[in-house]
Amino acid sequence: MPDSATPAYPAHSRPVPSDPAVDAMVAALPKVSLHCHLIGTVAPQTVVDLAAKHGVPLARSADDLYDHDSYEDLGEFLRVLDVVGSVIRDADDFHRVTYESLTAGGAAHGVLYREIQLSPPGHPGVPYPRLLEGVVAGLRDARTDVGIDARLVVGINRERSAGEAVELVEQVIAHRIEEVVGIGLDYAEVNGPPGRFVEAYQLAGRAGLGRTAHSESGPPRHVLTLLDDLGCSRVDHGYHVVDDAEITARCVEERIPFNCTPVSSDIGRYSGSGDGTHHRIRQMVDAGLCVTIDSDDPPMFGTDPTHDFRVLAHALGYRRDQLAAFTFNAIDACWLDESEKAALRRRARAMVAATPDAPAPPPAAAPDPHHHSQEAHR
Repeated sequence: MPDSATPAYPAHSRPVPSDPAVDAMVAALPKVSLHCHLIGTVAPQTVVDLAAKHGVPLARSADDLYDHDSYEDLGEFLRVLDVVGSVIRDADDFHRVTYESLTAGGAAHGVLYREIQLSPPGHPGVPYPRLLEGVVAGLRDARTDVGIDARLVVGINRERSAGEAVELVEQVIAHRIEEVVGIGLDYAEVNGPPGRFVEAYQLAGRAGLGRTAHSESGPPRHVLTLLDDLGCSRVDHGYHVVDDAEITARCVEERIPFNCTPVSSDIGRYSGSGDGTHHRIRQMVDAGLCVTIDSDDPPMFGTDPTHDFRVLAHALGYRRDQLAAFTFNAIDACWLDESEKAALRRRARAMVAATPDAPAPPPAAAPDPHHHSQEAHR
């Protein structure tokens, strides 16, 4: 649960207008996190500490480790991600980064539940069981200490071969634990079109694992590949779907969730021009798509779960009910069972009811008059 004091703005965040009412609102709202990578949540000082522990030289200090201004180049961002992954090596390391992600990076911002995206290929030489040991221990300790719940989604690196993807899914099945609820597909879409991974995804489906995949750069037909060939029940990013009216209409009808990350996608220009307008997210909401909001790789992009809500409040004029709707969408989309979802909804409703709504934005910043708001429900 968030502290009574409004959390400070994240380090190196891009400036937004000062508005105490908005800050109080976004801090108090409940969040459910479906698009957050463990490697991408590691605090800069933790990276420095683990690098020193393992004798890994770093070219930068904790103060300038994450240069998000360079992440318009996805390749540069992924290189930084690989450096971070390389210093997380033993079970204690995985425990530490998981615990910090879920406490300071989660519960402190009102995150009630997170499906952590893991990337075993991002930790060279680390056996999958060792990774699980540390992550699960961190997850359980965070649940005990601050009440946040979490599950795990194992990510396939799409820049590697289809055979390696199958081998990773086989590992997941061989070491199946209840905390692992699904698989994902990450790294650069242009280097690994989704159709390459049908066999791995079919194997996961037969094992009863949930399936999601990144689609940050398109084209829109890749969304159809995810749904029809890979059997995905949700999409990470997917902003380009609104470029195809027919595919959009299908996703609206089937209520396919799109797990969007405003700050990282704006910096990386997956969701538009990088000008802070977040117009693609508005288009998706206006079209009636099921949108959830998360923070992707928070410290790497100068954001956190509170701040991603904050930037939408300023850029799109969204207030309590619309922001809360993103959380209820995420509850619908998550891979908990129905009784667990019902309990999560009750917690979220209570927090929304206690959240002060910020005043409507000035007319110049208000949403389009024809804007279709998804009000909080359930």
